Amino acid sequence: MKTRHVGNNWVPMLGLSFLFLVSLAISMVAEKGNGADARFFVAGAIVVGALSAAWLWKHPSWWLAPRNHYLYLAGGTGLGIVLFALIPFLNGAGPWLAIGAAVAVYGRFEQLRLLVTVGGAVAVTGFLAAVIHVDVLGGAMHLVAVGALAFAANKLYVLRHGRRRESQDSDPGFIGSFEEFDPNEPQSPLSRTPR
Repeated sequence: MKTRHVGNNWVPMLGLSFLFLVSLAISMVAEKGNGADARFFVAGAIVVGALSAAWLWKHPSWWLAPRNHYLYLAGGTGLGIVLFALIPFLNGAGPWLAIGAAVAVYGRFEQLRLLVTVGGAVAVTGFLAAVIHVDVLGGAMHLVAVGALAFAANKLYVLRHGRRRESQDSDPGFIGSFEEFDPNEPQSPLSRTPR
């Protein structure tokens, strides 16, 4: 039986975060940090999208919107990534804008404000990287997008699996006891038990 949970989206968010991290490295090495590599974004988005679809097929999210909406979103995202990659004045960040918008729309379908906010942040950073042609600004915008996506992945993972509890070093003989009393310590009048 497949368990539906919105927290299952942590893997796609982590994949997108990795995509932006690798794009940052390519941008800094090959393009001096100005903008993004549109060809890498197109190829990487296809790979991340396919892996995310396989993950969500086995570990479905809420999928509150009608199924056709998700199919239109996938098709529109793919078309937007390819078409925006061809626009030269976007400084290579066209696919970046499409990915951010797709995450925001997906968050709207899932009725999860976290995804809407992160998608909006990714789209805004992509817009800034496209419009402002300054060295290293593209790298800084990549870092902001990576941070936002990684933050969302962590929040969704915690939402799905809960927080790990830290183990405490204690005497195994003490496990199960809630209070310790020293028999030689005088008791206060309030703590005395009637005899």
